[in-house]
Amino acid sequence: MTSAAPRSWFPLLCLAWVGLAQVATASTPDVFESYLRPEHAAAEGFAPWPDVARARPGSDVRALARGRVVSVGSRGDSVTLEHLYHENHELLRARSEYAGLKSVALRPGALVTKGQVLGQVGASERLAVSLHTGSLLSADESRRFTAEHSRLPQPASEPVLVLISHARNQLRLYERGVERARVEVGFGQEAGPKQQRGDNRTPVGMYFIVQTLRGDIPGPYAAFYGGHWLRVNYPNPWDASRGVKQGWLTAKTRERIVRAWEARAATDATTRLGSGIGFHGWAGEWSLEESGGRLSWGCVVFHPRDIAALYERMPQGTMVVLF
Repeated sequence: MTSAAPRSWFPLLCLAWVGLAQVATASTPDVFESYLRPEHAAAEGFAPWPDVARARPGSDVRALARGRVVSVGSRGDSVTLEHLYHENHELLRARSEYAGLKSVALRPGALVTKGQVLGQVGASERLAVSLHTGSLLSADESRRFTAEHSRLPQPASEPVLVLISHARNQLRLYERGVERARVEVGFGQEAGPKQQRGDNRTPVGMYFIVQTLRGDIPGPYAAFYGGHWLRVNYPNPWDASRGVKQGWLTAKTRERIVRAWEARAATDATTRLGSGIGFHGWAGEWSLEESGGRLSWGCVVFHPRDIAALYERMPQGTMVVLF
């Protein structure tokens, strides 16, 4: 038989529990801040892949993109950089390695800019450059990667940015990287990222607002919009690539989607991937506790008061990232 703890211990136990809870909360990464403000600045684009065969002794070797020095060879003849970059709804990492240099003056942890001189080709060395994105890329793959990533999004610099977390049922609105609002939101009736038309799921990805309507919205389900509608340009290029792999659309259709998405315009709404995704209010007030946040056929659902307050702060062209 165990004895009960003295009552005088209970306040101390409660304080200890509260302290541990506060430490756990403080150490839990904020998914919004982690995406928007990583440990070092994300690359704004990669330079063309260098022609190492034509590099001559003494010629400058430059960084492919903005990043941070991970390591420098013990003889100062090599350097490795880490690059962070935004792609669709993810913050990804790449690593570039440069060998055959002389007298690299950089130190681990130093920040570098795109095109910054890292060193010069050694007199008796042959320049070697490699790129890793989860695995080592071949020269052809590296050339294609740098060409396809010559321009990269900079979410924190957007005039208006909307970030949405599925896991937290939360939306945050930023202006030039400064948070201006955060509100609770609901999603599609089915869990998981949208795959195809009619699956009642909300997508994950980077999109742009392409249409805004307020007031009387036509259609049989107008009441559920709560008098507000902001459409995003789903599907995006990554959705389209998935559709090509599944045989749902052609490469030519994907190219049209890519061009429209890059112009922050509406994309093809006729494919099996589906369409008609956006933000709207609701027919009345709703609660996360009662609904589980599973309300729509795939759209992001605001509380009526929140969509009314934020509608004019989300103009056409606004970047939207759902993760």
